[in-house]
Amino acid sequence: MKRMLLVIGILVTLARAAQAGDFVVRPGGENKVVFISKATVEGFEGKTNKLEGHLMLDPANVGDTITVHLEVDLASLDTGIAKRNKHMRENHLETARYPKAVFDGISVRTPSGAKLEPRKPTKFEVEGTFTLHGVSRRMRINVEATYEPTGTSGKIEFRTNFPVALADYAISRPEFLFLKLAEVQNVRVTGVAVAAP
Repeated sequence: MKRMLLVIGILVTLARAAQAGDFVVRPGGENKVVFISKATVEGFEGKTNKLEGHLMLDPANVGDTITVHLEVDLASLDTGIAKRNKHMRENHLETARYPKAVFDGISVRTPSGAKLEPRKPTKFEVEGTFTLHGVSRRMRINVEATYEPTGTSGKIEFRTNFPVALADYAISRPEFLFLKLAEVQNVRVTGVAVAAP
């Protein structure tokens, strides 16, 4: 009997996975990652649209089907000042050694039985692993997503923001005249994932 229940459980899991669709995030376009640094004296932003990856999910049953992989090309972050960009990339983010920041999400914690109804913004708490500067940490983030079906495919627009403490990722905090970072950065992500053909 236990073996039969195990087999049924595996079949149900596979059936759910089979229903999940792959939604692809490609660099450019509406995709944007912004970090906001509010140091004591001054604040500035770093921006890039080099966000890519995929969301694997069934919009009608997000909680049981989701996997997320998103990555950002850190060498493309632009703060508006070339000298500041160079120091940030070379001396602090060390992008030659750690070229990307990566989020791998593996579960929706809330709400239970979450789903994406067409054209209705829905909020989720997603748990996963965030890797930056060679350090990986478990993280929970709040995400708002909107599913837009189009014929047999569709797209998912998503947005989130979360804090990143530099010390948690072994990133030294620069205090040069032209690059003063706060100890905690606010990261804002907006993106569009389009159903794979």
